[in-house]
Amino acid sequence: MLGGFSRFMRRYPVPFGYLAGLTVVSAIYVQVLSPEAQRSFVAWASTNLNNLSWNPVGTLVVSAFIAEDSVIAWLIVGSIALFPLARRFGNRRATLLIGGAHVIGTLLSQGLLAWQMAVGSVPESARGDIDIGPSYVVAAALVAVILYGPSRWSRALALVGWIALVPTLFEGLTSLEVSGVGHFVSMVTGALIGGVFVAREKARRPAVEAPASAVQEARRAPIPG
Repeated sequence: MLGGFSRFMRRYPVPFGYLAGLTVVSAIYVQVLSPEAQRSFVAWASTNLNNLSWNPVGTLVVSAFIAEDSVIAWLIVGSIALFPLARRFGNRRATLLIGGAHVIGTLLSQGLLAWQMAVGSVPESARGDIDIGPSYVVAAALVAVILYGPSRWSRALALVGWIALVPTLFEGLTSLEVSGVGHFVSMVTGALIGGVFVAREKARRPAVEAPASAVQEARRAPIPG
């Protein structure tokens, strides 16, 4: 049994690694840190304009591993998104998809906020607003699995998880708030990157199948007498 679980972990290091990191960081945040330390940590990790201007890599990485509440729910939904994603595209491409969606969702939503401040529709204090959580990663993975998942059941479960998150995912989108825009962009990015992966697979398939077809034809050809 342990051997089977070990093989499963080796097959899916990206989902296991991300969910383990989310569990550990969130547990430390909720159970260990004092309220003052929590505020300091979130202020440092938040992917807002202030932090992105001097520590973009650190905030982009750490912010995706902090769930302020409902950690168990995020682990469940994350599991039905990330494991099928890695099964469908492999760990490397799964990392590219969720990482790209998280980064692009963050940068475009914060870039829109910067423009809103420049035209005076949003106060300058918004530069330091809190923006953390696994939602960009999970939302992008859910959409990719819904569209390109490895099985009917994986797509159905991903759809259920996505529907459960819909009220949160689209909150503030019509008023162009950071979270709503970021979720929308991350989901579109996940769909587009997944579509590129699928298109590349289809483009390579004839090249792989052609030699096999040639071998079969050669075998069928009559042997000269």
